Amino acid sequence: MKPSLLWIVFVCTLCFLFGFFYRFTQIESFSRHYPHEIHEDTQSGSSPAPAPSPEDKELQNLLTMTAWNIAPLPGAFQLSTSHRTSSYTLLHPRPTYTMGETIEVLITVKDHKGRPKTYGGDFFNVKLYSASMKAGVSGSVQDYNNGTYTATFLLVWPGETKISVRLIHSSEAIAILHEKRDSRPDKVYFHGHFQLNGTREVVECNFDLPGRDVCEYYDAGSGEKWVCLRPKNLPCNSYREHSSGGNRDILNNTEKQFLSMSFTDQEIPNNLKPLNVLPTNISRDGRRTKCTSGLPIPDPSGFYYRDLWESLVCSNQHFPDGSSVASCLAGKSVYMFGDSTLRQWWEHIVDFVPSLKQIDLHLEHNPGPLLAVDTEHNYLVQWRAHQKPLRMEKTWIRELHSIASELDNLGGRKDMVIVFNCWAHFLTFPIEIYVRRLRGIRDAVKRLLEHNPKIKILIKSANTGYRFDHGSDWLSIQLDTVMRAMFSDLPVTILDVWQMTSCHREPENLHPPKVIVKNEVDLMLSFICPS
Repeated sequence: MKPSLLWIVFVCTLCFLFGFFYRFTQIESFSRHYPHEIHEDTQSGSSPAPAPSPEDKELQNLLTMTAWNIAPLPGAFQLSTSHRTSSYTLLHPRPTYTMGETIEVLITVKDHKGRPKTYGGDFFNVKLYSASMKAGVSGSVQDYNNGTYTATFLLVWPGETKISVRLIHSSEAIAILHEKRDSRPDKVYFHGHFQLNGTREVVECNFDLPGRDVCEYYDAGSGEKWVCLRPKNLPCNSYREHSSGGNRDILNNTEKQFLSMSFTDQEIPNNLKPLNVLPTNISRDGRRTKCTSGLPIPDPSGFYYRDLWESLVCSNQHFPDGSSVASCLAGKSVYMFGDSTLRQWWEHIVDFVPSLKQIDLHLEHNPGPLLAVDTEHNYLVQWRAHQKPLRMEKTWIRELHSIASELDNLGGRKDMVIVFNCWAHFLTFPIEIYVRRLRGIRDAVKRLLEHNPKIKILIKSANTGYRFDHGSDWLSIQLDTVMRAMFSDLPVTILDVWQMTSCHREPENLHPPKVIVKNEVDLMLSFICPS
């Protein structure tokens, strides 16, 4: 090859390489500044990613609503929030206050060594109370995510008023609860009892048992799946009974410190004197409305005064004796579906109304169904447990009906009242599982309202006071927030008993004492009989 030709080839090669390198660096520079603008067809013929479904969008919105300032997973326990070293002060103190005013308290948290925390995520219960007047009202907390919080309270009764700030969980404990809720849905397990021709086997059951040989079961009402390990010697269709299994110890020794009862639900000490609240001449009764569905729920939603709940949602009533309850329920059919906290309502009504008699259906008391009839006033009240998961004694699976299926079977009966709740047995599972259950119930509620728009549907919120293994009020309020959002667009009534159990003078308990249950039932009756 001639030298001139070699020179031409060499120059052309350099030009090609320089052009390629220049284009590559330009693309790299462009993608760094505008990464969403590059549309190079690197997969010719590939389909774009599918658009999110309405269910996926709803789930993401719900997860956003329940977002929390989650701290990093904890290291040394001494670095976590301590109720002993934390404090709070009253902002803008005055000698006297007036009913209807709001006050603010600044909460400053520190670790066990007395050093200020620099991030948020702690979970509190805050309330005003008066032991002498048997009064209480919940406050609200704002997290500034820097170790300080503001608690806001509404002054709703005259006289002596004290402040209570309790640290339910440190932010580090919340981080553990958050991580274990999603990563270990097997922390609580259940038993499936199989039986055929005298042969019995007991196996583990749950929503899912990944990687294991299982029998699958689908609920006819919601389509939800439930699985049990496949028995060694019995077929899947020999599944007869359901019961609690147990709790797995999923916390290491370090994690257990953060969730110890010694550091859970502890009062932050203070030396504040009681507030002196003066009465007001403004009457609240003239501004209240009847208790009907669709009313907004303010914060606070009500308060106790002389052990009676005074709703700030509507003009609630008090039913002092059995005859007043019977008069309200006369001619109605009241169907209750849910857990043991709703069963307490059924038990209270049966105990409180002499003319209401329980019908012995020869079934286990815990799952029901429980039925009581008042022939004198022509009404009935029934309670039935919701479908699995249920932590309970052994019961026939045929007696466990989904709320969705029950609602579909009720039809268009006149003067019907539906009351349900669904919460406590879902605390240990990811939120997605709870959302799936509520979707099935919500769809059934919509179908029922289409056939019978005059029906009254009431939903009981969660209680505070969850103090069991793997349970927490923080987990409860997450699910309660989801429930309220998912039913917010329907003509149903949310009965806010969260605050009714969080601000009473009695210690908080998942199954509250009779004085609280009676106030809860009176609130329900106020919506059933608003005038």
